[in-house]
Amino acid sequence: MAKVTKFVYIAIHILSLFFIAMNDAVIFECSEDSHCVTKIKCVLPRKPECRNTQCTCYRGYKGSFTLHH
Repeated sequence: MAKVTKFVYIAIHILSLFFIAMNDAVIFECSEDSHCVTKIKCVLPRKPECRNTQCTCYRGYKGSFTLHH
């Protein structure tokens, strides 16, 4: 009886970890930056942006930096 209880307990934990991992793998589709603001939260200095039709967190600048001598 104890082995069955232990098996059920372990199965519940494995399934809960699986569902948590699946929740983190959600990809939000978008067509412009304003769609991402309410869908994902980013840690500063990153901000939500739409790139390649997916919402992701990017640094607060667009474009590239150039060094001036």
